[in-house]
Amino acid sequence: MNFLSDEWISKLMIDGLCKTMAVLLHYSLLCTFTWMAIEGLHLYLMLIKVFNTYVKHYIQKLALLGWGIPAVVVSLCIAVDKDNYGQFQIKMQNQKNSNSSVSMCWITNKIVHYVTNCGFFGMIWLWNLTMLITVCVKLAQMRKGFDSVSRSVWKDLWTVLGLSSLLGITWALPFFSHGPMSVVQTYLLCILNSLQGFFIFLWYYTMKQPSKEQTTNYTSDK
Repeated sequence: MNFLSDEWISKLMIDGLCKTMAVLLHYSLLCTFTWMAIEGLHLYLMLIKVFNTYVKHYIQKLALLGWGIPAVVVSLCIAVDKDNYGQFQIKMQNQKNSNSSVSMCWITNKIVHYVTNCGFFGMIWLWNLTMLITVCVKLAQMRKGFDSVSRSVWKDLWTVLGLSSLLGITWALPFFSHGPMSVVQTYLLCILNSLQGFFIFLWYYTMKQPSKEQTTNYTSDK
């Protein structure tokens, strides 16, 4: 909602309102990144550190991290300089008028953007990519203990696809959006992230589906 209303608010040319929208948009983005890291931590506790993983007030502590860390980062940006947020001009490409641009309420300082967004996400992406590779290794080990009937390749495929969306692996596309393929990668980023909820739904549905062996045993018992 912040993103969709951002451009419209920037056209009002109200400095205080635009800065508030920029802060909210930045905070929302950082919350998204932080919760992706928390999902990676949750996978680590479930799959790698299986024993002695009880944490008192676990959900409350995760919520404090997920919503608190972005609040601290944004507060520091405001404390350093309030003008770090405001009107941000984006130059339009492939236009006849080279001076055309569109404005939005966003971070005006490039250093703040690179550190708090690119740097922060880069660390989270490397952590979650490590967790995803670990899950794939675990799946490969599990397949050795199951036959092809009880555990299909499709179930593993949907698991990896769902976890990739859950861990935000597709968010790495902007890091490689340079040169002639930048437009294609930008479209891929928008499409894949828009379908993130659908991929997670498919993953959840596949995980809850009983295997053929379980279905056969249930039918035989009946």
